[in-house]
Amino acid sequence: MKKILLLSGVLLWMTACQTKEKLNVNFTVSPTSIYAGMSVNFQAVATGGTGRYIYQWTVGDEIQEGNGSHLDYQFYNNGVVLVTLYAMDSDGDVVRRIKAVEIKPAKDPEYGTLKIEWVARMNGYNSISTAAVADDGSVYTTCRDNYLYKWSSTGANLWARQIFKPKANQSSTTLGTPSIDSDGTVYIGAGSGNEGAAGNAGDGTFKAFNPNGSEKWSFSGWWRASGTPAPTCTGTIAAIDDENVYFGCTGQNGIVTSVKKTTGARNGFAAPVGGVRTGLALTKSGMVVGGAGQYGIFGIGKTTLDQGGNDLKEVAWMRFRNDGDENFPTQMNAHLACLNVDGVDCVAGVAFDFISTKVYCLNAATGAPVSVCRIDDTGDQEQGGVVVDAAGNLVASLSCAFGDPNGGIVVVNPANGEVVSRFKTYEKVSGSPAVDDAGNIHFGTEGEDDKADGMGGSYYIIKPKSGTTDCDLLVKRDLADLIREDGRFSDFVNMSRAKIWSSPVIGDDGRIYVCFTEGYNHDYSGVVCMRFDDEPDKGIVGCHAPADSQWPMLGGNRRHTYKQK
Repeated sequence: MKKILLLSGVLLWMTACQTKEKLNVNFTVSPTSIYAGMSVNFQAVATGGTGRYIYQWTVGDEIQEGNGSHLDYQFYNNGVVLVTLYAMDSDGDVVRRIKAVEIKPAKDPEYGTLKIEWVARMNGYNSISTAAVADDGSVYTTCRDNYLYKWSSTGANLWARQIFKPKANQSSTTLGTPSIDSDGTVYIGAGSGNEGAAGNAGDGTFKAFNPNGSEKWSFSGWWRASGTPAPTCTGTIAAIDDENVYFGCTGQNGIVTSVKKTTGARNGFAAPVGGVRTGLALTKSGMVVGGAGQYGIFGIGKTTLDQGGNDLKEVAWMRFRNDGDENFPTQMNAHLACLNVDGVDCVAGVAFDFISTKVYCLNAATGAPVSVCRIDDTGDQEQGGVVVDAAGNLVASLSCAFGDPNGGIVVVNPANGEVVSRFKTYEKVSGSPAVDDAGNIHFGTEGEDDKADGMGGSYYIIKPKSGTTDCDLLVKRDLADLIREDGRFSDFVNMSRAKIWSSPVIGDDGRIYVCFTEGYNHDYSGVVCMRFDDEPDKGIVGCHAPADSQWPMLGGNRRHTYKQK
């Protein structure tokens, strides 16, 4: 009996040897997002083989001391580094695992002081929609939940009205920005049409609301001379004149329209190729100018639109169109600014074409270029926009690929296209900047999608240095941290990061308004009201009002009337 048991033991031992699990090794990296200057932990996980494991780590071409299962290593420079782990078992079998580890540039440290006055929450995802401030200090916002919100000057919610309800099984959303008339009427375009789910038909709408939240009128004149209307209001913002408002849509029959402010009745329309993807701009010389996405920008006489009736009118000019123009852009969704350059009314913007990002200034009457400044080292700038400082210079937002130090702001002389100053960040700027009365430039950064510990979501205030092309950094604050640290705003205690895709707005009293989205899950958004005060001991002059310039912020002013002074 004992012999049989022994034999069984030998057979079991032989079977185990024959089926020994193959040695394998892997390792984890913590944290997952790594920035220069950070300490990183590598933890080995070995399986199979026999006996104890011995490890050897190599970072780049540098062999690390010790043979433990974990390694703590500090990276000082950004780039991609190969990390190699060797594991050996007691039988002398050796395996290795190699991973490419990306080290991003060091985050700019937090700097400067901002004071929060109030924060209010919205239920949807805010992207390019920007706050508008009425003459009585009330604030209007919107987001992708398709509601228009009104807030008091202290942040209390006064009302929320559904702008439109998407058609069945559609994901159409609101990407427009409110604009406010002198009598308090609020104009808003909504309905992103075929963005999102396949098969969405254009269901864009444009409405006027009274200050009490009641609907004043809803526009229904999208139709052209023929065809079925399928409007898409993507980034739509109304321009407001004395008697009429001007706006447009894209979609199957993209148009630009003149509409009576009192009734919403259409005066006339044109159909620029590509329709309208930005806020329309009104020049003092009587031109209506807009962006048509990848088809460029266009201009048409205001009188032509106002008196067009039901006859389809032609635009006066279209620039950067795909008709052999070597400067044909891939996108031109960035918002425009109007200004006068050497006695000529002009329109300016920023766009990315097949060559590079360009900040351009055109004669508004003819579309002829006045200047073009190319920024060769930045990313695709398809959104954002241009504003004007008190000296008449263009201030443009710049995009970048995450980890490249070429986002930020550029200041350009519109007469000759020369760079006046530039501020670089590792963060993408997707909204228009704003300029205050001290010459400070305000902007927010978009941040990396779906990364709780990613870069971005910061609010910056900078000031160009006189006589140089450099800028001083006055403020750089992580907006989510700033809100959470306050302690008054329980709705935002779990916000990991703020995504700022919107443009800052500066009120007449110097208060700063910024819309943002919770940057990790995108399941809610908000608007924050802040102050940037004087700091005499540091020689800092704060924000007391918008710059006294031709176009200091998106839409030309806090009401976004899009009308040149």
